[in-house]
Amino acid sequence: MITNLKQTLRELRAYRLINYGNTAYQRISNDWHFENVPTELRELWYGQDVVSFITLSIAYDSDIERMSHNELVRWIDNEQCLIARLEKVFSNLETQKVGTYYGKN
Repeated sequence: MITNLKQTLRELRAYRLINYGNTAYQRISNDWHFENVPTELRELWYGQDVVSFITLSIAYDSDIERMSHNELVRWIDNEQCLIARLEKVFSNLETQKVGTYYGKN
């Protein structure tokens, strides 16, 4: 069971980093110099909130190996919450991009 939790946490972290990090933002927004990053997204990346890229950063994969069952469950829950919030922000960015593409904004 704990091995599955460790794997789930690793997968969620990788998914978040690949799909909602700085590079993903640049791809979706064409804002290559980060001049127009929405405030909410900046907070989700750099905020000291319980759920942000900064607060959920894990220095080494070996840190996951040392986590207890309860810690893993808490980290997984936090990852899922952060991903849900990031999905919402990125969805709005996609909508804005499509609107701009079709001359609606």
